[in-house]
Amino acid sequence: MSPKHVKPYISKQKTDANDAIGIAIAAIQPNMSFSPVKNIEQQILQTLTVSRKFLDKQLTQLGNHIRALFYEYGITISRSKRALKRVLTERNDLPEILLPLLSVLKAQYQHIEQSLNDVTKNLELLVSQNEQCQRVIALEGVGVLGAAGLIASLSQTKHFKNGRCASVYLGVTPKQFSSGGKTVMLGIDKCAGDKQLKSCLFLGALSYISNLPEKPKTLKQQWLLRLVARSGVKRACIALVNKNIRTAWAMLKQGTNYQPAMI
Repeated sequence: MSPKHVKPYISKQKTDANDAIGIAIAAIQPNMSFSPVKNIEQQILQTLTVSRKFLDKQLTQLGNHIRALFYEYGITISRSKRALKRVLTERNDLPEILLPLLSVLKAQYQHIEQSLNDVTKNLELLVSQNEQCQRVIALEGVGVLGAAGLIASLSQTKHFKNGRCASVYLGVTPKQFSSGGKTVMLGIDKCAGDKQLKSCLFLGALSYISNLPEKPKTLKQQWLLRLVARSGVKRACIALVNKNIRTAWAMLKQGTNYQPAMI
């Protein structure tokens, strides 16, 4: 269960005993939603994707730290990794006493970068050998990371009643704010669901929509072009992510391959 769903049932002070009582009360509520238990294959995919994200974040943080260090001495470095590596290997105007520190930071940056590349290769190899991942990766805007995340979340289709439940679980459906019989649909909840997977699928959808041909070849391309003209690029991206999740769940449920409908 999500902690934010259990919190309303915990009264008084925050203790282990009160937590246990609150969990027990929340577990018997009729509208409570539970997190599905992953199998070993799903857990491996999730571990690799989460670890890759952690290493990528570490590499970005260390690169920003090195850029800030050089900037304090009047040396600016562009945001590209190539420019950062070039400055680290070339002779620079830093004080002599800082060169040992620079060597340590350089070695650490290279080590994290190599570790990130190794984890990425292992993930790509695992995705290429996974039959379910290869079927899901055929969807528009879904790459290696998106396919791994979808299989890690949806491969056990029995946990979801239908494709919409899968979309709700991953947090790509609009929030509802209704009162007095009037239904108001808001934007998606950015804090709900799998934020890392949503971000990956959104970027993939944005890349696909940005390269749409002027003359669509499939019904989905035609639908996306009309949606972009009517609602904008970002809403079209969210709509494509939502449709991809529902399609992926249906494919995994029925054991079929993706076949786009041609015009």
